Amino acid sequence: MKIYKYLNILLLIIFIIGTIFSYENLPYKIELFMQSPSREVFVLINFVILLALAFVSLYPQKISRSSNQVRNELTIVVLNLLGTGIFLYYFAVIAKYNGFQIDYLKVVALIIGILMILIGNFLPQMPFRSRIGFKLPWILKDKLCWQKTHRFAGYTAIPLGIIQCLLVLFFSDNNMIFMFGIGFWIILVCVYSLFARNANRKN
Repeated sequence: MKIYKYLNILLLIIFIIGTIFSYENLPYKIELFMQSPSREVFVLINFVILLALAFVSLYPQKISRSSNQVRNELTIVVLNLLGTGIFLYYFAVIAKYNGFQIDYLKVVALIIGILMILIGNFLPQMPFRSRIGFKLPWILKDKLCWQKTHRFAGYTAIPLGIIQCLLVLFFSDNNMIFMFGIGFWIILVCVYSLFARNANRKN
């Protein structure tokens, strides 16, 4: 297994060091999009997520439910992408409290757009009933529906991820950016999965 197996551990270490040096600059309440958790809760939630991703990255077979090396390496790549997204989101949020003027929602939208582009390359290869993927009941019951849905999700994630990144650059309305990017993508994939299920039933 290549060294990227330990990327989330490295991100966790940097997270801890960065938090130690910046914690005193954080206000008691962290202002987010729709809520304002205390700084302790905000830091703890991000820490727990990164810790969990770092741990499961060491045992990818538990996530992929397979002993196949290619599938396990693919799982690690996806876990690394998720860890990188959480890591960048965390530091984008706390940056403004440490003297950097950043619109963290735009940074989050940009991160999500990039992750959509990257993950879109891996979704068509996700094994049936993997812990990573779209987990709607009718998708989990039908292997062919799973394959069709994740192939479609992969092919559409890339262009819609690019669109979301472009919207960040040219539009100021964050709600519209999320709605026409990842929001539209999730709805589109869910609707497609219904058509895929019905098509399989007819066959």
